[in-house]
Amino acid sequence: MITEELKNKLIVDYPVFEELTTKFYNKELSVAEYKGKSGAFGSYAERGARTGMSRWRFNGGRITKEHMQFLADSIRKYNFQHIHFTTGQCLQMHGLTGDVILSLFKECHEHGIYNRGAGGDNPSNMVASVLRGIDSRETFDITPYAAAVGEYILEQMFYINIPRKFKMGMDNGHDLSPHSTFKDLGFHLTDNHTFDVYACGGIGPNPRIGIKVAENVSPNDVLYHVKTMLMVFANHGNFKNRGKARTRYMPAEMGGADAFIKTYEETLNMVKDVESIAIDADKFCYEITKTGISDDSVENHRIHRQKQEGLYYVEYHPVGGDANVDKLVKALDYAVTLDAVEARLSPEEAIYFINLTADEARHIAELTDDSADNDFHRSISCVGATVCQIGIQDSNGLLKAIFNHLDLNGISTHKLPQIHISGCPHSCGTHQIGEIGFHGHVKLVDKKPQPAFALVDGGSEHMGEEQFGKMIGVIEAVKIPAFIAELAQRLNDAEESDFATWRIHHKAEYMELVQAYE
Repeated sequence: MITEELKNKLIVDYPVFEELTTKFYNKELSVAEYKGKSGAFGSYAERGARTGMSRWRFNGGRITKEHMQFLADSIRKYNFQHIHFTTGQCLQMHGLTGDVILSLFKECHEHGIYNRGAGGDNPSNMVASVLRGIDSRETFDITPYAAAVGEYILEQMFYINIPRKFKMGMDNGHDLSPHSTFKDLGFHLTDNHTFDVYACGGIGPNPRIGIKVAENVSPNDVLYHVKTMLMVFANHGNFKNRGKARTRYMPAEMGGADAFIKTYEETLNMVKDVESIAIDADKFCYEITKTGISDDSVENHRIHRQKQEGLYYVEYHPVGGDANVDKLVKALDYAVTLDAVEARLSPEEAIYFINLTADEARHIAELTDDSADNDFHRSISCVGATVCQIGIQDSNGLLKAIFNHLDLNGISTHKLPQIHISGCPHSCGTHQIGEIGFHGHVKLVDKKPQPAFALVDGGSEHMGEEQFGKMIGVIEAVKIPAFIAELAQRLNDAEESDFATWRIHHKAEYMELVQAYE
């Protein structure tokens, strides 16, 4: 568990952050100077350099009842207008002044939300299956192991210097949204209740599927692999060229996958010889003792049964992960009055309220009635260029424009897939792993640059079928809603039940449609 000593370490350099932030918002520091240091405290300036973002780090996306109360109180106190659910299971509060950012960093720490290291060249939040411990399909609960890793990396960032960010994922063998096979380090639960371990994966520039570095690892031993990979990254990562400083570049620079695996295994053996970091799962377990009365009538596209008797969870997935703040705070205010309820952030830009009775689930769903109703409406986008300093185009705005266009024209979306939109090639909207993906681009039209998006085709995030999509065209942003609308109409007129099946049989037709809008 997090010790008092670690809590102190996570706040002791707050004066550095305070000085940096004060200077930046007083225009005494450049954007680049501030960005290089503020990320370590979970904050970045936004486009225009007048406001900034506060990123709240939740271990595995878990938001306790106490944290829910603090979040609701903070929404009212600071009048948050833009809350974004991230693919890293964090919350981002946007449009904040420097003074508010500083106050939130301290207040979050006081309430057990540790945002130190939530950005910058540090291990990122531990992403874990949102349904762990409640999934009716699972036979093994990864919860204590994901929690242990999340706490361990908070400590390790003070001892190990790594070249750039380091992302991790752990799945429960069924909910694969943590993308364990293409993270810097990932743990995939097997049918044997052990983990297969993958390393050096990642999306964005030069994407890579992870290399399997270990099989059938005991859950109690996962910290040995975390420490090993951090050490290999620290010793062999590229500190000189930031563009090649991620783990996915290491195998090639070390002589290939076999050479990397050899170094990994040697380092692992050394770590096991000198350290004792086996996980005591009992220290991280918590039992769900609440029960309810089963009521099949409550289940729908948002409300689903947990494995605990008579309990249900509710998904709230707002457009592009941007919460309706009024609806969210009402749901939080209600949830904190309930027994054993907690919230969890999903890697797909949603929040789940869990451990609900049927009646409680109905009420939460009513309070968050603007949630997605099918896979297409669960589409993912980053915050985009209106907020992000490095964004090229307005990804979030494009997603909302697509939704509005289809709604206004009364076009059914039930056959469209989830689409993934990033404002730039860095893939914060995970465009490379969607069946349909877009990333921000610029297109010359009559010799004038126009906002556009590159269309990425054929990505997959499914275990054993992972692949990154390929760019097949560049479409002006203003034309994309009409493109998606025409695609939807063709799908609705076809015999095939979904886009994936339709695309197999109509690939030439699909390519002709893309070319018609280029």
